[in-house]
Amino acid sequence: MCTAATYKTKGFYFGRTLDYEFSYGEEITITPRNYPIPFRIVPRNFPVPLRHLPELTQHHAIIGMAHVADNYPLYYDAMNEKGLGMAGLNFVGNAAYAEPVDGMQNVAQFEFIPWILSRCATIPEVREALARMNL
Repeated sequence: MCTAATYKTKGFYFGRTLDYEFSYGEEITITPRNYPIPFRIVPRNFPVPLRHLPELTQHHAIIGMAHVADNYPLYYDAMNEKGLGMAGLNFVGNAAYAEPVDGMQNVAQFEFIPWILSRCATIPEVREALARMNL
């Protein structure tokens, strides 16, 4: 299980643990501003598309810890250039996988962090995006 902590004084501090006894090859990863994020790719060895969004070519820069698989950053936690940050914490056995819904932004779990941080600069923007999202 992972743990996250925040501390706010004059600044904002965020920390988290990745409670595994081995490494997945995570590394500091930067997605530069407007670098194409391929939300619409069929992963290798999958018979059907699992990703339903168009490629994003205009977005905020992102920096965080990620494992990069097939040139795609699987962010553990990250922050964008506007100061918005988030983490994906691991709670084994609690995942839920929804079917795609017409009229919604269908976001795969591994796309969630870059999908939010690439387009949102504030918490109100996150709330608006979440109202249109199907995870």
